Amino acid sequence: MLPNVLLISGQDEWTKITEVIEHIVLPQLEVNGTSFLLRPEAISSPPSQEVVLVVKHQTPVSRKYVVTQMAFLLKGQAVVLVEGKHKVLKALAGILAPKEFQIDLHGKVGNQTPYSEWLTFIVTTFGAIVTQCRLTPQAHYEGNCYLIVHEGLPELLMKGEQPNKVTIMAVLGLLARARPFLPTFWELLPVSFVEMPPAVRQALQFLHNSYNRPLRLSELAKWCHVNHAHLCRLFQQWVGISPLAYLAKLRMSAAWKLLTETKIPPTLVASLVGYSKWSQFSQQFMRTFGMKPTQVRKSVVLEPLKFGDFRDTVPN
Repeated sequence: MLPNVLLISGQDEWTKITEVIEHIVLPQLEVNGTSFLLRPEAISSPPSQEVVLVVKHQTPVSRKYVVTQMAFLLKGQAVVLVEGKHKVLKALAGILAPKEFQIDLHGKVGNQTPYSEWLTFIVTTFGAIVTQCRLTPQAHYEGNCYLIVHEGLPELLMKGEQPNKVTIMAVLGLLARARPFLPTFWELLPVSFVEMPPAVRQALQFLHNSYNRPLRLSELAKWCHVNHAHLCRLFQQWVGISPLAYLAKLRMSAAWKLLTETKIPPTLVASLVGYSKWSQFSQQFMRTFGMKPTQVRKSVVLEPLKFGDFRDTVPN
């Protein structure tokens, strides 16, 4: 398996994604309809020992919340695996599949790993999750997971078993005009950010881009090209708290926003802000706010907390 590396494209990444939807994907659908979208039932190639999975495609939410999966190959070539079968795709191409199918976008035939760039959409019961990724012979690069909260999206796709051109274009059009719900909190960077050592700036950029993923301190230190002990000392000196405490602040800020402004179940909120275990999320939330996540939903009036209102806590 190739290593997963965070793909940081800057603060305008979502703008670039919407431009791809509007100027590449939608025109392709307009001209060719759904004929360039591969459907799982159309894959007839038998399993082969020469086909190897390079990177496991991770779905950021439980499959029970998934309505439809879409992915568009923007550049390069890809070996797509679906339920043990495979298909070689060349850009521009796409794949559309119901939630029942396990899709892996990154396979290879033989020893050569193909270069590919993907834009993926997971339409869920609460909206959609959008991300982009890139596969090279050296690594798999994955961009931010953008959460779009829109109750109308799943309703569009639930009306029929086979989404047609008009429906798919309507869904993508809504996504292109939407604003991601989970922010990167760039405005919350320390005032002294530009004066900080490169390792601290890189760490902050990494955390703001990927707080909603499961993260390890060793991964953060590797990204900054320093050992974790040195990074912790620098972070404490310049930011005033540890990297893990800063990560907890970002996650808890996002969790509060989701719990107070959406109807997304608390258990799903936990995974959307980077926690793989509910118990860890609930304990951190209780330490930070003095109340359980489920109590937030039951409250009648809640004032959004500011970033500075957090206690200096460290996640498990």
